[in-house]
Amino acid sequence: MKTSLLLLLSALALPGLATATGATERLHGYEIGDPFRALETDDGAADWIAAQELKAEAYFDALPGDAQAMAKRLDELSRIGGVVGVKTAGGKTFYVKRTGDLEQGILYVREGRKERALVDPAALDASGKVALDWYYPSPSGKLVAYGLSRDGSEESVLHVLRVDGKEGWKETIPDTRHSAVAWLKDESGFYYTRYPSGDRYNRQVFLHRQGADPASDEYVFGPDVGNLDKTDWTEVQISHEGGKVFFPVQKGWSVTELWMLEDGEPKKILPASLGALFGDPIWVDGRIVIQTNHQAPKSKVVSIDPKNPAPENWRTIVPEGEWPIHRLTRAGGKLALVRLVKAVAHLELYDLDGRNRKEVALPDIGSVGSLDGDAKSGALVLSFMSPLRPSGAYAVDSKAGKVSELATVPAPKTAGLVVEQIEYPSYDGTWVPMLLVHRKDLKLDGSNRTLLTGYGGFNISLDPRFSPSALYWVEQGGVYAVANLRGGSELGEAWHDAGKLANKHQVFRDFEYAMRHLVRAGYTRPDRLAITGGSNGGLLMGAMMTQAPELFQACVGRVGLYDMIRYQKFPPAELWIDEYGSSDDPAQVGYLLGYSPYHQVMAGVRYPAFLGLTAKVDTRVSWIHTAKFVAALQEATAGDAPILFHIEQKAGHGQGKGRSDRVKEDVMMFRFIDAQLAKAGPTTSSAVAR
Repeated sequence: MKTSLLLLLSALALPGLATATGATERLHGYEIGDPFRALETDDGAADWIAAQELKAEAYFDALPGDAQAMAKRLDELSRIGGVVGVKTAGGKTFYVKRTGDLEQGILYVREGRKERALVDPAALDASGKVALDWYYPSPSGKLVAYGLSRDGSEESVLHVLRVDGKEGWKETIPDTRHSAVAWLKDESGFYYTRYPSGDRYNRQVFLHRQGADPASDEYVFGPDVGNLDKTDWTEVQISHEGGKVFFPVQKGWSVTELWMLEDGEPKKILPASLGALFGDPIWVDGRIVIQTNHQAPKSKVVSIDPKNPAPENWRTIVPEGEWPIHRLTRAGGKLALVRLVKAVAHLELYDLDGRNRKEVALPDIGSVGSLDGDAKSGALVLSFMSPLRPSGAYAVDSKAGKVSELATVPAPKTAGLVVEQIEYPSYDGTWVPMLLVHRKDLKLDGSNRTLLTGYGGFNISLDPRFSPSALYWVEQGGVYAVANLRGGSELGEAWHDAGKLANKHQVFRDFEYAMRHLVRAGYTRPDRLAITGGSNGGLLMGAMMTQAPELFQACVGRVGLYDMIRYQKFPPAELWIDEYGSSDDPAQVGYLLGYSPYHQVMAGVRYPAFLGLTAKVDTRVSWIHTAKFVAALQEATAGDAPILFHIEQKAGHGQGKGRSDRVKEDVMMFRFIDAQLAKAGPTTSSAVAR
């Protein structure tokens, strides 16, 4: 007891200690303080973290309410699971399915009506800390390359198995984080991407042959071959119809460069100077069919002669439409594409020349998570989910234009719930889509407990998804809202561009006005409103804490970025400079400082309640961000709302997190939110009328 009390007291005292050892530096004319620089190292943060964990533990221990009942229901909903990552090869369908009390998904193969487990991470480690990160079946479906990682690190090790269960490839390949794999047609080996050992940059392509020592694999493409920057993101793909090997290189988040192997040498086909994104290339009758936003912000599909690849020689197959193209694949003699209509997926089929368009009805207002076709057999498969329907695997009959179930999990009872699509005007009059899930008998009297989330970045769409935690919230009578902010891909590249670099402030204003709309329309009021977001959405949460603290009662930020002056110093964050900018650039440091949540914390403000969740093994966003931001809020706030910190020791950015760990985090989040919204008073904040 005495030890706990001393540590708890040290949690209150430590911010002052960190301030004393803080730093101030001058960058391009700006004097920038960093009072909690001491928390950037394990040694410097160890005592502070220990004290913060005790502080959070004491807070949650003192909360009223039935935590066990909440945990029980969240656990039940988490057991619903789902089917994701659907692919087709050699007449077989592959997918990852998780159901029941499984901690991680299992890779299955399906032939006809029979499915069989191929890779079960639990067989390797019953703790649920080993995850299947990715997989690639060979053209015949007889082999599968897959990646495993531990503790949410995403630091994959590549393995190969024979689908028939017999002994085969014994070698493993390390350093294959987020690897892309392209099998040779004869399946004697594959191209794959890996990193130099210990590096988070300089992604390279190698060729591996069965039985060879991976250390001697042939280096095929990378920074020195293609004169690439260390942050360029190289993929590798192969078209088995023509035996063509492609290297799409993403240079930042708005530009793709396309290379192709010609006579064993990489040749640049589409240069970065075009300033456009290009999707997965498809080889059709000696030409490259590809999706691009070149002079088409909502994307089009074009056919390119690799010998004359200049844009003036392209043939347009599917022109740009009112709504953006999101995915494209080939299935036999058909092109299949997904359009997003206000973030909702629509599936369309075309002949290879773009004629005979046919729209295929999808099961619900939802999203297509994966789309894969077989050029030889014509098979077309996808994964689909909606806010009220768990993700499942589906087959598409291109002739009949119908979708049928391949592998699904039982859906929960949702008869009393509805999904609503609305739009609201942002600060400049721009209409922003928003999805709402709530009970049918909802009354617009301003009293509803509401949870709002958003992301707004990196050309990523927050499309309608199934979420056990969101379903729990709605079951309890709450409103769950998802704002499709600028910075995402919901409305095309122009929508993305409107929320990056110096335009990032528009993302924050869009979210602020989402809150205002929910209040004005009678869904809720500020003291009944909570917000949450993760990663880039965590940055959004930090911006709301410092820019609009009067509009909500509680905030949960997960694995977020908060120090935008030093973020690029923690690998692999230089990958994000194209999206955010860098304080090393005199033209960008000003706007970064203008919204950097850590630097915009001000003494004397009554900040809302904040719970900062992070993870020690996060190999994307360092836990340092959350530690520094929480320390700054705790020292500055003039209110009594709790400002708490929690770090998970054996978890990462989110991918690979086990089921029970997700339930644990959700329980913490909802207990925190419930405690704050229970304090709601009878009136609405006048600040909304601003």
